[in-house]
Amino acid sequence: MTPMPNCTFCNKSTDVYQKENNTSIYYVECKVCGKYKTENFSETTTFTGLNPLEKAMISAYTRELFELNAPVPELHTLDSENQIRIIINRYKNKTVLEKLNNLVLYVGKKSDYFGKPLYFHEETDYPITFSCNKEESYNIRNQALESGYFAQPITGGNVKLTWQGWQKYEELKSQLIHSKKCFIAMWCDLIDMYRDGIEPAIRELGYEPIFIEREEHNEKICDLVIAEIRTCRFLIADVTGQRQNVYYEAGFAQGLNRDVIWTCRHDEISDAHFDTRQYNHIVWENPEDLKKQLKNRIKATIL
Repeated sequence: MTPMPNCTFCNKSTDVYQKENNTSIYYVECKVCGKYKTENFSETTTFTGLNPLEKAMISAYTRELFELNAPVPELHTLDSENQIRIIINRYKNKTVLEKLNNLVLYVGKKSDYFGKPLYFHEETDYPITFSCNKEESYNIRNQALESGYFAQPITGGNVKLTWQGWQKYEELKSQLIHSKKCFIAMWCDLIDMYRDGIEPAIRELGYEPIFIEREEHNEKICDLVIAEIRTCRFLIADVTGQRQNVYYEAGFAQGLNRDVIWTCRHDEISDAHFDTRQYNHIVWENPEDLKKQLKNRIKATIL
């Protein structure tokens, strides 16, 4: 039997490696990276040219989406170096505290009952802590032990939360519910409207705007966008220009029970899709007008 090829990112043997029918797309399952799709798997210079740290950050990205039960990321749709760099920087900039917290969240989520041990092994699970390698993940796990979140002894890769660890887990879950992030779905050509209207309105109310400049993706929601929407408190959807990705992202957010604030420029409100006309759109004329109305709406419905 021909052995499975090694994963481009973690260099471990893949569990599943198959080409989709009549396409150049490969579907991959990896015990380290989770699941992903890519084109020309063994010859993808876009990714094979990355250094070990950068590859580890892609592993963190695909594994996080896998653990979130998100759609399998299609890495071949990341059609610019800038998109790949955004993903790498997003995970490379994680703080040590964020890495520790994600480990606690992972163990708590996977534990069916109090006191149940969970198998966690740095050799295959280091992307869960957004670590660059298994050594860093091992140190983070030890810190969880020293902080009183994990029970002693840790043997054979088994970990379990202490009472203090469960308290930390519940605290972190509550923080996710009360996230300070706001995702903005809009036509990228309206950058002035974002810069002078939406962004200052959000920041002045103490929220963090998340706006990903990207090329159109044939009406397909970008995997990075999925990850960001999952961690946002609410979403602003501006339907000016009638971009399909804006409706898609707003619908995804509503499916996650996130609040969505709909906006549209005054000369295009009649073109808004009939499925969204039931919602009270903010109809704006210029960035200053949008900023004022948006702040009032956030104060009334979000704060």
